[in-house]
Order: sequence, then C-alpha cells, then structure tokens
Amino acid sequence: MPFERVWDASCPKVWSKWETNGHEWVVQDLEVGDFENVVNILLEEMYSDEVLCSLSNLREDADSVVGLKKFWAACLAQRMSLGLYTWVNGVKTLAAVNVCVASAAGENFPDIEVEGAAWKNVYLAVEYIENKQDPHQYTGLDTMLHAFGLLVKRQFRGSKLGERLLSAREPLCRFNGIKGTATVFTGPASQKVATLAGFQEICEATLKELAESGLKYPSDENRSIKLMIKLYE
Repeated sequence: MPFERVWDASCPKVWSKWETNGHEWVVQDLEVGDFENVVNILLEEMYSDEVLCSLSNLREDADSVVGLKKFWAACLAQRMSLGLYTWVNGVKTLAAVNVCVASAAGENFPDIEVEGAAWKNVYLAVEYIENKQDPHQYTGLDTMLHAFGLLVKRQFRGSKLGERLLSAREPLCRFNGIKGTATVFTGPASQKVATLAGFQEICEATLKELAESGLKYPSDENRSIKLMIKLYE
C-alpha cells in the first residue's frame, strides 16, 4: 500500500529546535498554510540556484513551470515535507524548506504527468541515476524518504540551515517507521552539505553521461549529480 502520513491533532510535529545568539530556530512539519507560498518560493529561487533547472532553462518554458508547480503541490500534499522557521520581529517566518516524500520500491510518487520539455529534462536526469543504481535495491528497504528540492531563502543563508534540514529527516523518518532516505544532489555545494550531514554517495553521473543518454545537458565530464543515502538503523 502507498505510504500515508497520519496527520492528527499533534501535528505539525517539531523535529529539532535550537538557539544561536538568542535567536530561536525550529525544524518541523511544514505548515499546511505555507504550501502555496512554498511552491512560489521554490519556483522563484530554484530556477537559478538548482543546477539541472538552470541548465535546462526551465524558467523560459511556461509548460514546465506549470508542470513543476503541480508536481511540488502533489509532493507537499503528502505532508512529509520539512519547514525550518525562525522569528522575525516576533513573527514566525519560514527560512528554509525541504520537499520530501515517502515512497515504496517501484512506486512512482507523485504519480502525475511530467509536463514541459525543460521539466522533463530535469526529471529524467533524476530518473536516470536512480535507474543506474536503485536506492531501494541497494539498501534492501521497501519504503524510503525521497526529496525533490531543498531551499534556504537567500536572506537566511550562511547559518548551515541546509545541514539542519537534512539532519531533521532522521527523527521524521524514525517516527514514521522509515529506515532510510535517498536524494539526488545536483551541485557541489549541496553534495558537500549532504556529506557533512552523514549521507553516503552510492552513484554518480556526469553531465556528459546525461548528455550521452539523450538528455539536453552540456557534455561536461567535470560536473556531476550524485545519488546519496543515509540509513537509520
């Protein structure tokens, strides 16, 4: 059966909290009221920040913008995404987000059409590396937590919030009976942060390899995407 998050009166749950210089931070289930805002933030900031979206010129493809918006909305609806919040002038404010979904081996979640040539170019790159090394087969796990976008808003960068979000996957997974997480990290900065958070690389694909597979990427041997996992025993 497909994974279904139990969402009750105890939700949204807090997974991590800390203070720095008297400043309070919290990682929790993403507030349902922030779903629409999160999609808009992701669309605005990930065009240029995320490697595959940038190389695919996703911003210039209206069909892809619509398709990606629908995809993220479907992901958020599962209610497994993480929001990192702080307080600005006494107002609880979203500082960072990680769009996460739980899915089983062989399951295509969210099961919606990938619309737009540029978005398809991005999606097929992720599919390519996961077909090259299936994380479920590699780990022997049926259900794993996957992710399709981690973003720290520009005004909050420099405080290692990406690492905090990745680390918060562990209590989220443990609470929901999930024993591992897998993600395709597409740029050197995110790959470095994932390593610091304890993720292990299980597969790599250069942009040249993606281009040779028929996708529209530069034939560059020096840049690569990496499939990385972390297990929770």
